[in-house]
Amino acid sequence: MVSPVQPPGDAYDVARRLAVLPEPEMRAAALCELLLARPPEAAAWLLDALATAGRAGGPPYDLSLLAAIDLAGSERLPYPDRRAIFEAAERQGLESCKELLFSSETGELDELAAAPRPLTPGTRPLTLGERKSLARTWKRDVLERLLVDPHVDVVELLLRNPRLTEDDVLRIATARRASAAVLRIVLDNRRWNCRPRVRRALIRNPNLPEAASLRLVGLLNRVELRELGSDHKLPPRVSQAIRRRLAPPQ
Repeated sequence: MVSPVQPPGDAYDVARRLAVLPEPEMRAAALCELLLARPPEAAAWLLDALATAGRAGGPPYDLSLLAAIDLAGSERLPYPDRRAIFEAAERQGLESCKELLFSSETGELDELAAAPRPLTPGTRPLTLGERKSLARTWKRDVLERLLVDPHVDVVELLLRNPRLTEDDVLRIATARRASAAVLRIVLDNRRWNCRPRVRRALIRNPNLPEAASLRLVGLLNRVELRELGSDHKLPPRVSQAIRRRLAPPQ
């Protein structure tokens, strides 16, 4: 493993700088600037340090972890820089950084989700544009059939529809066929990501990426943490993060 190219105090200084910013978008933007100002090896080490310390819980690293996850899940970090940082993480053996930047989504999956599909079996397949238009409807039977649509654009429009209910969102969040991209749309929706039942459903869905699950752990209250702490089906790293947050202060 290559030796770190930054002193350990650098990650703490960055975490403190991010923590004083009031909005998640501001923290993600600031972290992006800090990473782009460093060579890939240094940026990879910084991301790994923020992720590792943040998953242990506690300020100021808890907010820096959320900023890193928000940044990694967005397109703010240009692809050439993202790839260079990922490759630097591979060279240095920085697994937490690699997990943050890794994406299993492919253009093939997007293409399959966009393909025409019938609203009900045996009817004419509808184009993506037609399904997006229907996602704005007030008709309950149409909305219920669209809840299983695999395309993120359709789901995003559904989540904005004022006639959608929490039970509807739970059907999306609990679906075992829901893609990671669809689940992240739910996670990022401010209308629904504050609902305790939706949070628990997302974190229990095995298709939600581990980095996003760890982000959710940082947002859960103690009642939610205690309920999920007894769920033995959660990934080990997520369960460990829950136990750390439930542990009494030292």
